Amino acid sequence: MAIRTVADQLRHAYAAFGSHPALLTPEGWVTFRELELVARGAAELLADEGAAKDARIVLYLENSAVLRVLEHAILGFGMVRVALSSRLHPREVAAIAVDCDAPLVCAGPDVAADLRLALEAAGSSARVLEFADTGGGHTPATLATRSVTGGAPEPAATPDDMAMLMYSSGTTGEPKGAVVTHGGWVAQTRNALAVLPEIRPGDVVLAVAPMTHFGGTIGLNCAVSGAATVPMARFDAGSVIEAVARHSVTVLPLVPVLLTRLTSAMTGDDRLVPPLRAVPYGGSPIAAEALALAAERLPGVLSQFYGLAEALAPVSWLSPEEHDAAARDFAAGGEKTDRARERLSSAGSWISAVEARLVDGEVVVRGDVVLPGYWSRPELTARVRTPDGWFFTGDLARIDDDGYVHLVDRRNDVIISGGFNIYPGEVERVIAGVEGVLDAVVLGLPDDRWGEGVHAAVVLTEPARKQYSGPDGAIALLRTVTEACRSRLAGYKKPLRVHVVDAIPRNAFGKVDRRALRSRLLDAED
Repeated sequence: MAIRTVADQLRHAYAAFGSHPALLTPEGWVTFRELELVARGAAELLADEGAAKDARIVLYLENSAVLRVLEHAILGFGMVRVALSSRLHPREVAAIAVDCDAPLVCAGPDVAADLRLALEAAGSSARVLEFADTGGGHTPATLATRSVTGGAPEPAATPDDMAMLMYSSGTTGEPKGAVVTHGGWVAQTRNALAVLPEIRPGDVVLAVAPMTHFGGTIGLNCAVSGAATVPMARFDAGSVIEAVARHSVTVLPLVPVLLTRLTSAMTGDDRLVPPLRAVPYGGSPIAAEALALAAERLPGVLSQFYGLAEALAPVSWLSPEEHDAAARDFAAGGEKTDRARERLSSAGSWISAVEARLVDGEVVVRGDVVLPGYWSRPELTARVRTPDGWFFTGDLARIDDDGYVHLVDRRNDVIISGGFNIYPGEVERVIAGVEGVLDAVVLGLPDDRWGEGVHAAVVLTEPARKQYSGPDGAIALLRTVTEACRSRLAGYKKPLRVHVVDAIPRNAFGKVDRRALRSRLLDAED
């Protein structure tokens, strides 16, 4: 069959891999054929509750089997998936439900009451349906036994129809939803599977990164080729290591912070390769030192994906072979280490299936994975997407002599100090490599002399906190950080002040909440 829509992808998987495991539920494995029936039952339930073709259905759930069932129901039966992080506040969810005029929000029983109040306060008429893997609400088991009467909508989707709305974090203003068409998602699946090792029945994806974002993307991609999904609601390094062995996990999508936590916790006795064949990661920067350790402990499997909600990953890609070679050079010392750090700090190179280039240092992308527009935001769409299809990402980058893309920073995060542009990302990468530093963020704060001064917030290991405690320790820490920066960056880029914090504030999408951090540091300065 010709695969032109997400519904086509799902029907192909049901038909081609019917007897193979598709999804692990609390009751055990569900095959692709059984998943089709459960998804149809879920679609009928949504239809009975008022969802029709093109209805935006909000998913506000933790990683779970029922979340995957609902995705199949929504995408396979003509509705629109609006998957939100379970870490969002109910008020944020309500604002998005209002923005996209959603008739239904699917949520866990533990948040349903607060969500109903938030929706009412926001003026939304959306109704809350409760879902969980076990206990209260609709479960995969109850959906499987639901009488299928043909009430589920089954319109013929086209490649240009909307399949998903992907909302940004909204830290800079009102939420905005990037439209993903059926054709765009099919293209994204093609691109992702082209750079992963061959996926086939018997492969197992451990969904421990948020299924509403990167982790779920890879799981949906791999299901097209017969891979099963094992959902895991909470990340714990020991539990992940155990799950890889117990379920013979072959694909483990992660975000950088989880990759770092996993490989830092691994001991010499932990051997995850095999069964692991692929560990795709992306979504935020990672220190070269941490990535070198990850490549050493997970050889032959790491793949870095770069992309956005508006230009679906992978737009660029760093292969397992490139990770492994850089990790070997990193350990060699001298010039090889410098070259390896440069390679590991990159986002790889452009993939051939998309057009990408730099315009005044900004990444611009064109292709079938680029959004046609933002939901109900024509003015915003016109600012970032040209009539001939080029999308301006807001990501500033440079390309080295070997063609590798280095993401410098977001255009809106640039610090202007004494007339010089300073990109926080390049300073953060240096500070993250300082011994004892677990996390680092760089901001510009008002400065009487320079206009803006460079300030760093760092999270330290417990030994480093003791080492740098007290006034003398604070001076020693500043000296250590500035020396590291001076050895690799222009002098004006080094921080004027280093603030030790217990944790870097992050939003529900795992992105640094620079607004909250800036407020905290300004209070500390006062």
